[in-house]
Amino acid sequence: MTRPRIAIIGAGLAGVTLARRLDEHADVLVLEKSRGTSGRMATRHKDGVSFDHGAQYFTIRDAAFHALLEPALDEGIIETWSRPVHHLTATGVLEEREDRSPRIVAVPGMSRLAKWLAKPLKVQFETRAIALEGKVGDWKLDCDHGSVEGRFDWVVSTAPAPQTACLLPLHPANQEALEGVRMNGCFTLMLQLKPDIDLPFAAAQISHPILGWIAHNNTKPGREAGNHLVVHANNRWSDTNLEEPPEQVQARMIAALEALLPAVRNALIAPPVLHRWRYANVETPLGEPFLLDMDRHLAACGDWCLGNRVEAAFLSANALADALLLQMETA
Repeated sequence: MTRPRIAIIGAGLAGVTLARRLDEHADVLVLEKSRGTSGRMATRHKDGVSFDHGAQYFTIRDAAFHALLEPALDEGIIETWSRPVHHLTATGVLEEREDRSPRIVAVPGMSRLAKWLAKPLKVQFETRAIALEGKVGDWKLDCDHGSVEGRFDWVVSTAPAPQTACLLPLHPANQEALEGVRMNGCFTLMLQLKPDIDLPFAAAQISHPILGWIAHNNTKPGREAGNHLVVHANNRWSDTNLEEPPEQVQARMIAALEALLPAVRNALIAPPVLHRWRYANVETPLGEPFLLDMDRHLAACGDWCLGNRVEAAFLSANALADALLLQMETA
């Protein structure tokens, strides 16, 4: 029997999880628009310093997710970030928060985990899928640098819901469900501070009109020594300012941070770096683990199906893998 050929769009956690499950049963090609894996589990490197500028940590609650990651824990690919997360009010009052599930990070940066998971896979980088042509079982992917070689029996998107809606010609009912997903943007500010600046916390969620999160990236295991801050704007403010000039967004975030934490004022030792995430937070999830269009041989999965946690990306992809493998067995 001929092995089905499957294209998976996106090499974040959902994409590599799905590809690993299908790889023994199909010829799988993962297409990734950037130069590396990891999606929003991202790490930015600049002048010998790294910043986790996307997902800050994750938790492990599902047994299958734990089984997938147990070898990564044994190999030191992931470790527990044991420092507490506080709450910071808009007036600068620091409050303790109750710890629940242990916070896990990849080492030496959040992007390491997806890279490790993707090692046995065929991934084609710097390939942005822009159109899907053909027919059921004979799909052709057009990309920004030309067409991907060959035809595909199945195409699966793990891109954010709005991008998936634009790319896949799904059944109208699936398309309507997909368009009900709501995702928020986020601006991330990356700062290198003088070594003698001492803030009384490793990380904090912030209740503030502009800011939503701050963390000492260097308090995570395996990071470079120094004083490196990652600051997220809150999602509502980010959505409102998504198309504003980056220099204006950066200036307002720095001003808000300095007003909240005066110790940061005049403490920069390198130019700040700003990153815009157009799709960072899942406000309204799909409410189902995945979308599967059996008639068209199209599917979609990702954290946006189930919620806003890193583990949601795994759960979505794992459930879709079960459904696709069952279909392959009965085809």
